[in-house]
Amino acid sequence: MISAAVLLLILLVVSMGMGRYSLSLHDVINYFFNRADSSTKLILRLRFIRIIAVVLVGAGISMAGATFQSVFNNGLASPNILGVATGASVGAAFAILYGMPIYIIEISAFVTGVLTMFLTLLIDKFLHSNSSITLILAGIIMAGLMQSVLGSIKYMADPEVQLQSIVYWELGSFMKVDLSSLMSVGPVLLVGILFLFFARWRLNVLSLDEATIKTIGVNPKINRNLMILVATLLTAAAVCICGVIGWIGLVVPHISRSIVGGDNRVSLPMTGLTGAALLLICDTIARSISVNDIPLSIVTGFIGVPIFIFILIRRKDTVV
Repeated sequence: MISAAVLLLILLVVSMGMGRYSLSLHDVINYFFNRADSSTKLILRLRFIRIIAVVLVGAGISMAGATFQSVFNNGLASPNILGVATGASVGAAFAILYGMPIYIIEISAFVTGVLTMFLTLLIDKFLHSNSSITLILAGIIMAGLMQSVLGSIKYMADPEVQLQSIVYWELGSFMKVDLSSLMSVGPVLLVGILFLFFARWRLNVLSLDEATIKTIGVNPKINRNLMILVATLLTAAAVCICGVIGWIGLVVPHISRSIVGGDNRVSLPMTGLTGAALLLICDTIARSISVNDIPLSIVTGFIGVPIFIFILIRRKDTVV
């Protein structure tokens, strides 16, 4: 755990110096001691804001993915299991269609993401079932509906400008993250991460059968819904600041469990650190190898798919 935290700090410093304009370690150190020149200070300030956003999002969606996998007892569960990411994309696409500024796009994405979650829970309640499978099916229904709405918005969008922006949003990027974005969404991500960290013991309890859970004085339905709610809010907050990022929330929990085991008291913090580090590596690659930022989901896909295949081969009996 300590080594993962140290590795993340090293990656943070290295990432500060990498990008379209490479800077030395000396420049980075001078920035933190307020001794850098004005142009270097401006570049590093923008990178630092972006890196903090990357770390929070990476930790948040990874811990959300681990939470969903534990609550639903399904290793293939991901942060979009309730259709939240697709719903948030609809809100962002709608705002882009009407030419709204970036902060309205972010607010719209967050609101529609949360609204999608509540609609999913409403469908689950309407079906009168206590099974987590029913909730997953409700999420699939909402994701399909939101995908249709998103397709309709794309059809109406101007192909020269709006459609490109919508597609770019769907593929994820931190290119437009600034201090105002970080200050508005960052606290939501941080509070969600801290809540899951301090409540991680609940995930171990929820892995037991309901009769056993009740004997230790824990209400399984309330605790399950609470963990789902927080993980969903984390997902919506992440999508609203950077768009949809694939694979991180699915793959990272498996990486962490391979390293430290399945006890959520240990694996969930490890998942947060690993997710932050992996997304930071992907974002550094995305903004370093091309003049324009490469969409993040392209990079995470190329990295995440081989890792997940390797995990499937090694742990094919425990992934699902």
